[in-house]
Amino acid sequence: MIHSSEKASQALDLMLKTIKVLFSLILLLAIYPVQAQLTDKVIAIVDDDVILKSELDARMAAVREQIANGTLPRGLSNDELESQVLEQLIMENLQIQLAIRSGIRVDDNSLNQALTSIAQQNNMSFDEFRTVLNADGQYVSFREQVREDMVINNFQNGSINSRIIITRQEIENYLRSEAAQSDISPEYRVQHILVPVDNPAQNDLQEELANLLYQQLQDGADILELAASRQILGLPVGGGDLAGWRKVEALPTMFRPVVPPMEVGEVTEPFTSDNGFHIVKLVEKRGGVDLQVNQNQLRHILIRPNEIRTAQQSEDLIYELYQRVEDGEDFGDLARVYTDDPGSMVSGGDLDWMTEGQLPPIFESVINELEIGELSQPFQNEDGGWHIAQLLDRRIEDVTEENARFQAEQILRQRKFDNELENWLTEIRDTAYVNIKLGEND
Repeated sequence: MIHSSEKASQALDLMLKTIKVLFSLILLLAIYPVQAQLTDKVIAIVDDDVILKSELDARMAAVREQIANGTLPRGLSNDELESQVLEQLIMENLQIQLAIRSGIRVDDNSLNQALTSIAQQNNMSFDEFRTVLNADGQYVSFREQVREDMVINNFQNGSINSRIIITRQEIENYLRSEAAQSDISPEYRVQHILVPVDNPAQNDLQEELANLLYQQLQDGADILELAASRQILGLPVGGGDLAGWRKVEALPTMFRPVVPPMEVGEVTEPFTSDNGFHIVKLVEKRGGVDLQVNQNQLRHILIRPNEIRTAQQSEDLIYELYQRVEDGEDFGDLARVYTDDPGSMVSGGDLDWMTEGQLPPIFESVINELEIGELSQPFQNEDGGWHIAQLLDRRIEDVTEENARFQAEQILRQRKFDNELENWLTEIRDTAYVNIKLGEND
């Protein structure tokens, strides 16, 4: 649960990479006049569905456009290219059918989030993006193409990940490897000031200037502005932004022991190297495995409306239970009798330690306002259920080891994914009924 948002973010990134080409594809559909639909014909039968000549023509136009602008390489003859594009359409069609049979759907909220991300990648708002597509009457088609692509990606992820097994020993071996140190080590964005020591006779003055600059930074001065001054109090000053994200091994040698322990926004006191006095600021940090999370220990009672209890009766009951706890009855005893949460019923409503982000937003906002030992007022969650909750304790838990294992597993899984995907696609293609009619009676 700690990493669900990361998984969701990775899945969305993978989906967006695939569907970026759809924007050009859908716009190219306008090339074909409506009359072409009147002479459309089936060029392939794929299980329970068909592929039409117009679908192949539209995809061929998009592919030729990508070849013309250099996105795809040249080299294939028209027949070879047409054969490959048709095979791609067959595989997409087959996966859509299998996904639908498996019950995979993409709801409108998820689809709108994906479209908003595509719009942002094209430096447009969602409304602007929709207006551009609507100008050519292509918004509905594009929307459904994106939905289909999301369905395929979700189906692939579920099908392939269920086939991939990552053992504990694989994770341990990977974490001990040099590759792991590079793959999962953090990256840093660093800015610095250098007061060079050109003249040993001025060493005391240069040290005094470095200390003065450090004090100015503590008072809110901008490190880049100071570094850009080139000269302060008659002494040379250098430095600036170390461009881009850098892993520790890519930092200047004298910075490598200094930067990793720093907090974001922290500025070091002046330190020396052979070429002068340095002051370093850690601007941003990303990646790595160090992770501390906020956790709350709590218990609750849940009352839901059901076939024998109306919404009003549920509300009345939760307020009654709240008052009984306030009057001194045992919370755990009441939870064991009344709660509608089967997972915590036996333990008297105890949810144990919950990591920040695991609870629904309304529930979490209530818990965040409580003092340790405090009982909440009754509140209603998004699903209509009523709760009372009690905060038992708070802590910050170090989950660095778990995070390292999680990241290692994701990297190893991704390494196996492409090969397993190829095998899986071959399997479903071999077991499908496909009758290609392209070229018949042309």
